[in-house]
Amino acid sequence: MADDGGHVVQPHFAPLGGSEPTPVIVFLEDTELLAAKIQQSKLAGLGRLSASIAHEIRNPVGAMSHAAQLLGESHSLSEEDKRLTEIVRTNGDRVRQIIENVMSMARRESSRPERVILATWLGGFLEEFCATMQIPMSRLAISSLLGDVEVQVDPSQLRQIVWNLCENAVKYGVGEAGSVLIDLRVGRLASTARPFLEVADRGPGIAAQHREKIFEPFFTGNERGTGLGLFLARELAQTNGATLLYEPRTSGGSLFRIVFRDPERWVA
Repeated sequence: MADDGGHVVQPHFAPLGGSEPTPVIVFLEDTELLAAKIQQSKLAGLGRLSASIAHEIRNPVGAMSHAAQLLGESHSLSEEDKRLTEIVRTNGDRVRQIIENVMSMARRESSRPERVILATWLGGFLEEFCATMQIPMSRLAISSLLGDVEVQVDPSQLRQIVWNLCENAVKYGVGEAGSVLIDLRVGRLASTARPFLEVADRGPGIAAQHREKIFEPFFTGNERGTGLGLFLARELAQTNGATLLYEPRTSGGSLFRIVFRDPERWVA
């Protein structure tokens, strides 16, 4: 990982001559372009898959869920049978959510970057998120290390990224009643001055053996998850020239950091 936190640098070594000790020349390759091509290939594959899913799965799943709902309303069902119909409905909803997530990725538009003051933007986001999720605003805390931190990003895509991260924190995070559930912090990297936004929670964190896989499509360590939320979030970040990273929180929990585009590379 490069010092800017947003690029992966691959070293290549080439010996010069046959003398001992042999001089070695080192080439450092920024893998961002190659990674972008790989991701484009993944998206193309997901687009073709989503079309098939929409026609072959969505309608039968909808019919199944509707039938389970009608069956669950029957007064002649026992409590055990009602529990079974609820399982059918719950898993039908999960399959439908997977389909919607894949379709969302398939029809994703290119980014329309704007200059955004993160602290101001987060204030509006916080109100909308808490009202929708029906949680007190006191459960989310916003802090800025350097006052006004400006980024260049598509506001709607930034909303989807941060929403996914905060929704995961609400689902899987823990905390005492009335305590802060999610910490939102903005600042700049000390090494490169690249802007960042962190979303941190006090949940159980992510097991070490899963940390390399959490951004892969359809990988999930929780039976309630679809395995697409983090994948979509990282894809949207890369579309905006940003990088989404994970690290375990020092005091317990998870920390996701969005490292935005270098201000020197902003499009005027």
